[in-house]
Amino acid sequence: MGSRLNSRGLIIRPRKNVRHNLHIKTMTISRRVFLLAVAILHLGSTDGFSLSMVASGAPRGGFKRNFGPLPSIKPSSGVTSGLISQLAVVALKLRLKDQCGVKCDVSASSSDLLLRGRVGPVTVRGRGWQSQLGLSCRAIEATVDSCELDVGKIISIRKLKLTVPAKGQAMVALNGIDFASFITHPLMKPPGLSNGAEGIKFLKDEVTINARTGTVQFYGSYLGEKWELTLQRGSESERALVTVSPVNQSTDLAEVADQLTESVSNFFNAMVFELDGTFLTFKDMMVTSKGAEPTLMLALHITVRKFPSPGLEF
Repeated sequence: MGSRLNSRGLIIRPRKNVRHNLHIKTMTISRRVFLLAVAILHLGSTDGFSLSMVASGAPRGGFKRNFGPLPSIKPSSGVTSGLISQLAVVALKLRLKDQCGVKCDVSASSSDLLLRGRVGPVTVRGRGWQSQLGLSCRAIEATVDSCELDVGKIISIRKLKLTVPAKGQAMVALNGIDFASFITHPLMKPPGLSNGAEGIKFLKDEVTINARTGTVQFYGSYLGEKWELTLQRGSESERALVTVSPVNQSTDLAEVADQLTESVSNFFNAMVFELDGTFLTFKDMMVTSKGAEPTLMLALHITVRKFPSPGLEF
């Protein structure tokens, strides 16, 4: 359309370019709003890493399985908690050597997430987990009440950094093989004696969980002798009770057996199992016959001071 004259004889030029420029500005503003929404959602997506067995990177040597790309981020409301859950599940699966199931339930309010970097509670459930170094369990359920992160770190470098330690509880189900792997794990320091001397060394073979007696029987080596250890639930003040006796009953080792009994009982009650900034401590135990085989249930306290470093094997 060309120029035309108005009633006063002035030339009126078409406004096509003005509309075009306005359209471009509108698109630019809309794009910025869209990118801001994506950034906010991405901030929420990483807050879900709050747990002792979550890591932010791959183990050395690469992954044995490919679980596909991370979930896509969509700028729509009401998906933040679901997105956090998806990203946490993907990270856990990549971190584990094997698993039969991983689920993560996240609760978060928009105000807590955006203003404080806080999510919680966060509950992780899994079955058939096994780590790169053989740490395994039949089932696990762990809950962290609250997780607060450095929002600036998340936005700027996409790194998860706790501003305060995250604390919670866990219940872990172990069969005989799982328990044997736990007590002989490379990160598990063997119990020492009260005088500071080296104590008994746990053996990986011959672990028996007896649901009828509520005990776990296993073995150790000390002073060239083989020892039988029996773990059972103790009193409120001594939650785990372990009795130690020599397999060779003809040997006069009663005094040594008493020392080892005290040492191993204290070991389980005061146990602190660290996974690069995540601390697990013993709370309680029970033996159950439910399921396909007798199972030891361990109740644990969890304290996460920082997330495991990339490449750490546990």
